[in-house]
Amino acid sequence: MSFGAVPKNTRNVVLGATPLAAGLGFAQVAVAVFLPLEGISVTDLGIFLTTFGLTTVAFSVPFAILSDRYGRKEIMLAGSLLSIFVIIAPGLSSNFSILEISAVIGGTGQAMYLATWNAYLADTTTIDVRPETFSLSFMTFTIASGIGTFLPAFFPVFGTDLLTAHRITFVALGLFASLTAYTVHKWATKKRPESARKGILPRKSLGAIMKFSTANLLIGLGAGLIIPLIPTWFYLRFNVTDVYSGPLIAASNIIMGLTAVGAPRIARSVGLVKGIVITQAMSTVFLLAIPFCPTAAIAGALYVIRAVLMNMSSPLSDTFLMNIVAEDERAVASSFNVVLWNLPNAASTVVGGALLNGGSLSLPFYLCGLLYITSIILFYAIFKSTRFQPPETTVS
Repeated sequence: MSFGAVPKNTRNVVLGATPLAAGLGFAQVAVAVFLPLEGISVTDLGIFLTTFGLTTVAFSVPFAILSDRYGRKEIMLAGSLLSIFVIIAPGLSSNFSILEISAVIGGTGQAMYLATWNAYLADTTTIDVRPETFSLSFMTFTIASGIGTFLPAFFPVFGTDLLTAHRITFVALGLFASLTAYTVHKWATKKRPESARKGILPRKSLGAIMKFSTANLLIGLGAGLIIPLIPTWFYLRFNVTDVYSGPLIAASNIIMGLTAVGAPRIARSVGLVKGIVITQAMSTVFLLAIPFCPTAAIAGALYVIRAVLMNMSSPLSDTFLMNIVAEDERAVASSFNVVLWNLPNAASTVVGGALLNGGSLSLPFYLCGLLYITSIILFYAIFKSTRFQPPETTVS
């Protein structure tokens, strides 16, 4: 796959997301271990993660509407700056109130940044180079995030204690993430949509979106119970810190980025519906096996396989959704689906944190698996008869 056809400014903006993605990747895994070590309860950790997730979801649609009406660059620039707060705050304070404020500010920034991201990429490219553009975007975010989560592996050679190493890295990555705002300021073009969308609800495709999202929100609900808390689970189950779980999640992210090119092959071989069902079902099998693992190494290997399989279904699901909705409602359909996935995902993280805090280390996996299985069955029952031309993406 070649990215040379992607317009230079757009390519620079995409690659410029690397510092922010790396910082958020580190924060994702590090806070799950660092905050409990700082004396924050696992229940409060779940609240912190939920606050960040819910804030992102709550503001994503309003900022998407503003972006459609007034342009992308300014909102994306402000969002990249505000996102830094959730990265840098844990390195400066262990006060839970301050952390909660940072989650609100950072969540708002994420909403602004992500609500404009896909629209900006579409605005600044032609239809023939969009597949390469969005592939480059996916690979940039996943691989950079993976690098960020790998950083705790270097903490033993820092020559300082674990808490101090975390604090230094939070602050350093927060400052480094400001480079993303610089690339937006320097390279992003001021592109304003020719016409603003008058309505919010996708009236022609609402039925299809709700059917799809009903199955998808069950995946989000299940994932929230344990996936954001995996580093905490490894700490509680095997007494290993993010020195171990960080590289583990890094490996899964990097492998996901590299294996994403295989999704079109799956679609051409078995079709979109069966491709989604097969990858999600196989992922669920590995998920349910994790609680039975006797060592962190075995659990880690199964987690990586689970993550790769589940996330391989993501581009298939995105393609399927775009195929079943009206052409002029694809953007709003995507936004609604993201919201309906993230809301239950963020809310269930509190439940997962409370279960782990109460000593139930296996139950979150079982509940997650049950919700996954229900979603897979529901999705297949609704869409098994759907027929359309499979994607003709060429993988090279």
